[in-house]
Amino acid sequence: MAAKNLPENEMAQPEYEDRIRKVQLDALTAGVSNVRTATGDVSELAESMKVRGLEHPILIRSAPNNPGMFEVIAGSRRLQAARELGWERIDARVVKDCDEVNALCLSLDENQKRGDLSARELGEVINRLMSLYPEDPGDEKGALKWVAKTLNWVVESQKGRRYPDVHRVRKALEDLEFQKLVPGITIKVRNRGDYKRPTAPLSVARQVMPILNDPRVTTKLKELPPEQDQKIREEFLRAFANAESKKRKDLKDAFVANPIRPIKEIVEQIEKERGQQIVVAFKAPPELVDRIDNHRRTVDDWTRSDAVKDLVERGLRSVG
Repeated sequence: MAAKNLPENEMAQPEYEDRIRKVQLDALTAGVSNVRTATGDVSELAESMKVRGLEHPILIRSAPNNPGMFEVIAGSRRLQAARELGWERIDARVVKDCDEVNALCLSLDENQKRGDLSARELGEVINRLMSLYPEDPGDEKGALKWVAKTLNWVVESQKGRRYPDVHRVRKALEDLEFQKLVPGITIKVRNRGDYKRPTAPLSVARQVMPILNDPRVTTKLKELPPEQDQKIREEFLRAFANAESKKRKDLKDAFVANPIRPIKEIVEQIEKERGQQIVVAFKAPPELVDRIDNHRRTVDDWTRSDAVKDLVERGLRSVG
């Protein structure tokens, strides 16, 4: 089924109180439904709020089983900045009749719009929603479909039929597991946020994931102490993210061939070899191009250039 992702704009609209409240900071609690579990460095945000004030109210709901208190749905960094500034109150929008599922969806939506969401945060929201599945908790397939529907993650077939995007939910959970392998680098769904923290775009992390899971790599890394294993994984992810696209395959091939070789040496070798290469162009009839492409298909990630290079090297060896 050919399908396309649909825009995420069909979530049921929340109902807010008519006015913005000024809420005492000591009446606010960290919400279990808040996507943002760690605020990080808020010094620059605090400086901005000191000069410009609070441009966007935080989002809150009545705290369950805690009368008179409110739970933060979105805005934990703004709240932390307000505390550091010594504010006593903060502007807040109250969402009416907001249960945990709706609060999770609102918090996720808010952070996605701000472009500051990590793979860990997204994956943890998915896990929490999975645990709130109202039917049989052992029905994983049903839970995945329910989560996709709840988040309005759907795909549409060419015939116009809509289906829950279960694949997207699974990928988010896979991304969370990969993040655990490289805890020193924050994988960003959108590469924006605290520039002081090492980050990598999710698109790059998904390219690196199968490389680090290659048996030729895992076998070697398992022989190392855990801290060295983690260091190599993070260094490779960082190097791959910083490499030019045309150099990434060379980096991958050299790393898979010897995963315990220092990443810096691999990068330097690639730079040196690239600097010595020259581009050779030639005209070829369609029949020859077809034969080259057939040879390229014998190796999964080969480009046409890889196939030509291999054929040339074989030909030169055959003639001495």
